[in-house]
Amino acid sequence: MGSLSGTSSGASTVTQVSEELQALLMEERKRKRKVSNRESARRSRMRKKKHLDDLTAELTQLREENHQIILSLNITSQSYLHVEAENSVLRAQTNELSCRLQSLEDIITFLQWKQW
Repeated sequence: MGSLSGTSSGASTVTQVSEELQALLMEERKRKRKVSNRESARRSRMRKKKHLDDLTAELTQLREENHQIILSLNITSQSYLHVEAENSVLRAQTNELSCRLQSLEDIITFLQWKQW
């Protein structure tokens, strides 16, 4: 009976050591998982920061392009207004010259009619 008790005590010690080893392994796995999760979170933050930096740079570029387009549009609008004003002057001059031409043609016709 004493040997049974000794065997039982030996098996209990082996079981206890095995459980302690399992607990240590689980703790080591938890620790590794924690480290891995922290590293993954760090990489995720770095990707997010890079993406934000890229978007910020793109925003700056688009704002500059928008500013250039607005400047170009303003210049084009001013040119259009200038050309439109010139066209109005030319139309008025064309009308005036057409009226003068008509008057001269009327005078020529009258003079020709008078000669007959």
